[in-house]
Formats: sequence, structure tokens, C-alpha cells
Amino acid sequence: MGVKVREKVKGSNIWWVFVIHDGKRVSRRVGDKKSALEAKRKIEARLALGELPIKEQKKTPTLAEYYKRFKAGYMSVTLKKSTFISYETSFRIHILPELGNYHLDEIDAEKIEEFIAKLTEKKVGKTDRTLARDSIRLVVAALRISFKRAIKHKLVTENPATELGEFYRQVPKRHEVDPLNGDEVVMFLNATRNHCPEHYALFLTALHTGMRSGELAALKWEDVDFFGKFIHVRRQYVRGQIQTLKSATTRRNRETALRRKVDCSDELLDTLKWHRKRWHEEWIKKGQNEIPEWVFANKKANPPDMGQMKARKYKPMLKKAGLRSRRWHDLRHTYASLLLSKGVPVLYVSKQLGHSNPDFTMRVYATWIPSEGQRDALNQHLPSLKQKKEIAEVQVP
Repeated sequence: MGVKVREKVKGSNIWWVFVIHDGKRVSRRVGDKKSALEAKRKIEARLALGELPIKEQKKTPTLAEYYKRFKAGYMSVTLKKSTFISYETSFRIHILPELGNYHLDEIDAEKIEEFIAKLTEKKVGKTDRTLARDSIRLVVAALRISFKRAIKHKLVTENPATELGEFYRQVPKRHEVDPLNGDEVVMFLNATRNHCPEHYALFLTALHTGMRSGELAALKWEDVDFFGKFIHVRRQYVRGQIQTLKSATTRRNRETALRRKVDCSDELLDTLKWHRKRWHEEWIKKGQNEIPEWVFANKKANPPDMGQMKARKYKPMLKKAGLRSRRWHDLRHTYASLLLSKGVPVLYVSKQLGHSNPDFTMRVYATWIPSEGQRDALNQHLPSLKQKKEIAEVQVP
């Protein structure tokens, strides 16, 4: 029989009281050392009276044990395939090797902060590159959601993985926004029309709508309203599956996303008509009366593999045009930056892009929003005492 006080994890400054009584060993997390010693004194006094002051607690699972439940339940049931893969990768490669053996109630904010510090220095594969900010953000998000579920299951009372952005915000982004300018767009489209005409409509749609690659792949002819001059964006094609839109992660955003309509330029509408006519001629030669339902279908009448499209068509066309390599997503950035640089309102561009909040659009594209020449508006639109005749005689500094 006895009472001991010690840290379970040396240096954690979290002290526990261990009671050995009648062949049983029970423990209770107390807090700092002073509180633990005071608890020890009271327990020893009660033991002297023949009382057992601590009931045996059910031990919380380790993070690795809980992850199995989290994966089989929440992840499998609620997450899109792409998000599921992201969470699974985060746990397998980053989280479990560092934190998997700790019990949930042993993982506190300090331990999470130490974990993030290691992530900021972690190398990517065999390269000298460290993890990018967005990669760390995704890892922390997976960990935060897992603890949120653990709280719901009453395994812990606090979420140690919240409000941690300050610990990795200083890490540079891997990819900066790198749009094409107007002249480069013309060069790129000319190269596409001359060397890859079968995909010209796809590239023009990307540049004239700002649609994501998955949204382009999942575009159906029924989504194109030639009379109303807009495209109704309803779905995306990611990792071989039709999914809901990226921004439709909450009920509110989902309702907004389902109503998303992207206005089309006259040039784009004419190009899509030409593209449909070309498709129809090809399929008639094959003995088919109907063209595929997908606007940019592959030869098997399925949605296109955008990964192969980027590697085998997009990158070579940039090279043919004499332009430096860029990500496909920079076509979306091109659309937004060109509109904003011409004074198109941020709210309109945000709706076109399908952003859930125009503040996000402002943060990403603030550089392209013109500010030159705006000073004249101060004199034209702001109220002035000098404009009031009745107080014209007042000396205004």
C-alpha cells in the first residue's frame, strides 16, 4: 500500500497521483507538483482510516487506438474521398509516428506545439525542401477534427489542437499566385489553337470562367445555358469520382454552391458551340447519334483525366508558347487577376469563382486590385466643410 507522485511523461509538468491498495493500482491526473503533493497528503490520511479515495478510472485510448475508430466511423461516413485520403495520409505519415503512443488525455497544447515545431523542419522525402504551410495546416486540421470527435465521445474535455495558426503561419507557401498576363494569355491560346485544337475549348473555358479543374472535368452540356449565357456549376470530378463542389462543406455553403452560376463571354459561348459541333461530327463518323454528356469527354466518353491533361497537354502548350511553367490552378488565378485589375468588383469575382467568402478573394488577389488614381475620389466624394456655403467664412485648417 502506498501513494506516489510523479510525471507520466518526464518534463511535461503534468503530475499524477498513483495509489497502490489491496493489490490494485489506480491513478489520477492532478496538475502541477504542488497540487499533486497536497492530494497525496489527503489520500494518505484517508487510507489510514481504511478508505479508498480514488475510484479506478477507465483509461483513455492512445491516439493510435482512437484513430482506428475515427477512421472507421467519422472519416469513412462523412468525408469526401479526396479529404479522406488527405486525413489518412496526415495520420499515417506525420501524426501517428509522433503522437500515436500517447493516451488522448496525455496530449496537451504544449505537446501539439512541439509537434508542429517538428513539422516546420520536416523534410519532404529525400529533398531539402521542408513542408509547406498548407501541408502543415492540413495535418493540424486532421488532428483538430479527431480531438473534436473525441470530446463528443467524452474521452477528453479539451481540444489541444485549436488556435495553432501562429505556430506555422510564418512558414512560406510552396506555391505563390502566378497568373498569366493579357499578352501571355494570347500567346498560350494561339499555341493551343495551332498545336492542340481539340483541347482549345477546354483551355478557353478555364481562362474565361475561372472554374477549377475538377469542375471542368464534370461539366455537362445540360449545365451550359447558351440563351442565358452562363454555366451552372453543379459538381466536380476528383480521383475518378463525381463529388459535390469544393466549397460545399457546410449546409450553408452547399446551398450557395448549388446556385452558383458563372457568366460566359460571347467568345466562350461561340467556342463551345464550335466544340459541340465538332464532337457531333466525330461521333456521327463512329456511328453514334448522340454526343457524350460530358463537355470535355475523353475518347471513351468519360470525364477527362485532368492529371494527364495537365502533364501531357497543358505543360507542353506553355512550352510551345514560350512561357515558363505554371500550375493549372494559375489559369484560375489568371481569370481573377485580369478581372480585378480592370476594376471588376470583388464581390462579383468572388461569386464567379465560387468562394464562400469575398474576404478570402480579397486576401488572395489584393495585389491585383488597382489603387492608382483613387486619390482623386477623396476630393470628389468625401464631405468637406469648404463645400458648405453657410460656413464658407469659417477658417478651415
